[in-house]
Amino acid sequence: MANVVAGYIGLSRMSGLQRQLDVVTNNIANMNTTAFKAERTIFQEHLERLGPVGQREDQSYVIDSATYRDLSQGRLEATGNPLDIAIEGEGWFAYNTEEGPVYGRDGRLLIDDMGRLATTDGKPILDINGAEIVLPLEEAHLIDIAADGTVSAEGLILGQIGIFQFDNPRRLERLGSGMMRAPADEPALPALDAALVQGMVEGSNVNPIVEMTRLMQLHRAYEQTAKLNETAGDLQSRAIDRLGRGS
Repeated sequence: MANVVAGYIGLSRMSGLQRQLDVVTNNIANMNTTAFKAERTIFQEHLERLGPVGQREDQSYVIDSATYRDLSQGRLEATGNPLDIAIEGEGWFAYNTEEGPVYGRDGRLLIDDMGRLATTDGKPILDINGAEIVLPLEEAHLIDIAADGTVSAEGLILGQIGIFQFDNPRRLERLGSGMMRAPADEPALPALDAALVQGMVEGSNVNPIVEMTRLMQLHRAYEQTAKLNETAGDLQSRAIDRLGRGS
């Protein structure tokens, strides 16, 4: 019985470690992704009492409770492109898609074939009212973007890029490529304390040294747990073999 319980505990730990490995590996894969936010895992302990009354023992298991995003700001990197922008502080850009607005912090922008200010992969960025921003292509090099998102060229105001916030940003659903979708009951609100910086983009907030160290630690812990499980399995097999010979 003890070997069986030990095996279950080991499998529980291996499952938790595998989940951590998946998250850390994904963080490392996105350490060069613009404005990527690293993920972290949350685990809880589950205690189960086994044995007859008066002789029960607590067995501890690991439960993969949830993952959460590290929303700290990534390093701002200068690009020299007047259409590139970065958010300084908390806040999100809004982008138009066929499925509705999505949110992110990717400020690598260009003027597309329809004259819309859009991301490099074709998502139009939205203004403070949720509308697309149309700019004259021939004046792209003259574009000035103020800290509050106001877009102008030679003094003529052409629009204002929206910066939004959420009461609970951790509820945003990750879609990939740094994009998020907000739940229907989580409205986008104006971000009053954020500012835009022109000619810069935000890098990933993944610390590669920390993540690589964590990855090596997890690999070692996984291998150690696998060996313990193997030992517990061998002991159980020997016990069954002896019982079979005894009968």
